[in-house]
Amino acid sequence: MRGGNAVFGYDAVMSQTLNIELQSTAETVRAVAQAVGAADFPRARALAESALSRGLIHPAFFNALALSSERQGRDEEALESWQRARSLAPKDPRILSAIGLCFLRLHRFDEAIAAFDEALGIEPANAATHQRKGMALGMAGRQDESERAHRRAVQLQPRNAESLASLAFIAARKGDSATAERLAARALDADAGNATAHVILAQREVSQGECAAAENRLRRILDANLPPHGRAVALGVLGDALDGLGRPEEAFAAYTAANEQQKQNEAWRFEGKPDALAVMDVVIANYELADWHELQPPPARGSTGSGATQHAFLLGFLRSGTTVLEQALEAHEAVATLEERDFLGGLAERWLTSRSGIDELQRIEGESLAQAREQYWENVRALGIRFDGKVFVDKNPLNTLKLPVIWKLFPTAKVLLALRDPRDVVLSCFRRQFEVDLIKLELLDLETTARFYDRVMRYGELCRESLPIDVHVHRYEDMVADFEQSVRAVCAFLGIPWQDSMKDFAATARNQDIRSPSADQVRRGLYTDGVGQWRRYEKQLAPILPILRPWIERFGYGES
Repeated sequence: MRGGNAVFGYDAVMSQTLNIELQSTAETVRAVAQAVGAADFPRARALAESALSRGLIHPAFFNALALSSERQGRDEEALESWQRARSLAPKDPRILSAIGLCFLRLHRFDEAIAAFDEALGIEPANAATHQRKGMALGMAGRQDESERAHRRAVQLQPRNAESLASLAFIAARKGDSATAERLAARALDADAGNATAHVILAQREVSQGECAAAENRLRRILDANLPPHGRAVALGVLGDALDGLGRPEEAFAAYTAANEQQKQNEAWRFEGKPDALAVMDVVIANYELADWHELQPPPARGSTGSGATQHAFLLGFLRSGTTVLEQALEAHEAVATLEERDFLGGLAERWLTSRSGIDELQRIEGESLAQAREQYWENVRALGIRFDGKVFVDKNPLNTLKLPVIWKLFPTAKVLLALRDPRDVVLSCFRRQFEVDLIKLELLDLETTARFYDRVMRYGELCRESLPIDVHVHRYEDMVADFEQSVRAVCAFLGIPWQDSMKDFAATARNQDIRSPSADQVRRGLYTDGVGQWRRYEKQLAPILPILRPWIERFGYGES
């Protein structure tokens, strides 16, 4: 839990200090409103607590408590106060919208969206609530709905800087740089200090080689009072600008500061939970103790049972070139791809994190196995992906952690294992910003990134050694050196002919809403400066090389 429980007691000494002699509810409500209006939240809280201790009841008192708690980062306590205010004024759209924001900060996205919808049912023309709903939908991964909500906010309030900046971000993610720049400029016209718009323009400047302009822009907004999330993003882009200017030490310091800020922003969500490294240690230990000869489902022949002619999983580790290969395959008329949806995570947690779970995985068969398999396909169909008569490729780098589940459910599936120099992989994970979950939290520190990479690779190798999985190793560096030869080998593995359209994957990607942090790089096409980036940061990487060296050697990347 973030913060403590709400306390409604009142200190007599504070009462004397504030010289509170207010008796009626109306008088106290006015005093609380004045304190809130002056942003004097300690006084507003003291007044509200005093009123409640004297038996006075009004939504404004709980609003004051909630606002005070929010500014101290105690969002669960704030939510409790907002809910009590709502019980007194259930049709107040401002309270409902505030509750939605609380849910949003607590990453309870469905509840946030429901609260915003309820507020809009009462006050449908409130642009701020549409904007907040758009934020919640975006964070929940419902991108099309998010875009519609932000567009509605701008229709109602054409100078809504936050929604304009959010629409600019959406356009940039889709690769529509002209629209992104235009919308960002409109956002800055409405609010010259809008951090999101500045970051979007800075990213554009970095991509165009205007790194000095990006640095100047970012340093200006970093000197302002940026909110924590905006500060983390701005620092990360500043790192890219400094990298582009050939100043790796300063760039590394900016990446480190960005990650530290992001850790401060997000770590509270995982308090009391085991870290991902500890979970991986348990998973590896359980795997090594199990008898995997028991995990041999009867080999299915012919159809996958889904309508796809072949089923494949593209995995490895984050930042290993999986997105480039996935987009190249997507450009083939006989291939349908799924990008980074985790439809096996629940089963992996159930079956791989305990000995009893592994026992269940080894025993499951018949109808229970068929139901688990069909649920996967239902989830894929729900996304509208048309894969009948095609090779279906499920791309998720960390499906490496689910290889036993993949083998049990889909014994004829093929596995594309993407490899890249471990030094480049770890450095790239440290430099790029992901949506933080229990695993991505590990990537905010260079050493834990290296240790997590080591655990994942060790687990993947254990699975390859003990399970008869049909694996093709695909190297990022080989694809950069000779794209056609490398991807032809992938096509042969999947049983499809080479198509020249695959060379134009960058053009295809420009029309795709790519979820991966690699989106901008993929739209640029292949470029050699993605290979050996670690050399610029050799000094900073030196402490983690002992962790990575076994994999550098095992995967054939030598000492250079």
